[in-house]
Amino acid sequence: MPSPAAPAGYPPPSYAWYGVGVLVLATVLSYTDRQILSLLVDPIRHDLGISDTQVGLLMGTAFAFVYGIAGLPLGWLADRACRRNLIVGGIALWSVGTVCCGLSHDFTQFFSARILVGIGEAVLTPASISVISDSFPASTRGKATSIFLMGVAMGGGGAILFGGLILRLVEAGALQGSVFDHTASWRMVLLLLGALGVVPALLIATLREPRRQHGHGVMQSTEPAAITLTTADWLKLLPLFIAVSTASLVDNAILAWTPSLLVRGFGLSAGYVGPLLGTLLMFSGGAGMLAGGLLSDRKRTGKYGSGRIGVALIAALLTAPVTALVMNGNLDVVLAGVTLYVFLSCIGESAGTLTLLESVPNSRHGLVTAMSFFLNVAFGAGVGPVAVGWVADHFVLTGQALSSAIFLVACPGFVAVAGFFYLAIRTTRRGERKAIACA
Repeated sequence: MPSPAAPAGYPPPSYAWYGVGVLVLATVLSYTDRQILSLLVDPIRHDLGISDTQVGLLMGTAFAFVYGIAGLPLGWLADRACRRNLIVGGIALWSVGTVCCGLSHDFTQFFSARILVGIGEAVLTPASISVISDSFPASTRGKATSIFLMGVAMGGGGAILFGGLILRLVEAGALQGSVFDHTASWRMVLLLLGALGVVPALLIATLREPRRQHGHGVMQSTEPAAITLTTADWLKLLPLFIAVSTASLVDNAILAWTPSLLVRGFGLSAGYVGPLLGTLLMFSGGAGMLAGGLLSDRKRTGKYGSGRIGVALIAALLTAPVTALVMNGNLDVVLAGVTLYVFLSCIGESAGTLTLLESVPNSRHGLVTAMSFFLNVAFGAGVGPVAVGWVADHFVLTGQALSSAIFLVACPGFVAVAGFFYLAIRTTRRGERKAIACA
């Protein structure tokens, strides 16, 4: 029986929040496995004898291509099958893929292993968002979703933080005398991260599958069996999809190459960069996601929540000029710039994602989340790292030149993000006026 504080049909709040915590843990690990290569660029490139462009393909395209393809049917499945079991299976698959990355000896093997990681991770976010939507009433769903999205933001920083700590331990001789004594440090990082997947898999396996709710988004007022998204509905969502995916492109470009910028441009070791940069990104990303949820809740106006998009627009406008700080020759300024960038970007991502979810019924949250993350990964993760790597390979690189390459991708990217958020506001307000006229 639900507690008195829980609306009928929903699990007790304490249990629902426990489920969010477990899903956040899984998300941090998934993003750590996904983003860890950004800290290991130079040793992997050296040991495998590959170029920056190929490294960009491993960080982005190998993962993004299959993630995008697998995400859509898995998002559809998350709206119909047992989400708990889907998530456990996904964790097992991406963990095996991460271990295979650590065992790879050439570009082809590594590329294939990253495909396994992509398939495994494709199910996590759509299924998790669907679980959260059915575990919380509308009054607290935004807060719960934004806290879950904190795991997404913290995972990028966690990859750099935990990877850096493991590198320090390995380089300090922690494995001396063991069977892994002569294993390259980057391989040990990947092997250990793959093994850690056992923890969230076991925890999620103990969760109860929540009952599916039939709450409605702002576009539908029909019975659950008749709920569909029409072509007009998808067109209304299109500017939001493009804005969030373009922001993802820049995020992936910056997260993938900032560690190399610090190593190449300032002569720092990867073991030093990892804990420092990772800690900054975890706190700024988590704070940005939470702030985006809270601010957009406060500014939510009207039936269509166009105030949420206004928060995202302001964040995007502030983010664009901040990207110029990566070109500064002072280490402290660069670190401050990256930290501020991640904070502002996550505010916009949180507000934009909450607007998407609020625009459709609960029963379509898995599909819409899968579509959003398909674009985020296929376009964002697939293009962002490769774009910077391509610029890097076609110019004589110093630390300053690499920072310029990052800026040339990042600044125009967030100008475009702001433009699409503005278009989303115009589209939403037209929908509000039509709804009022028909009332």
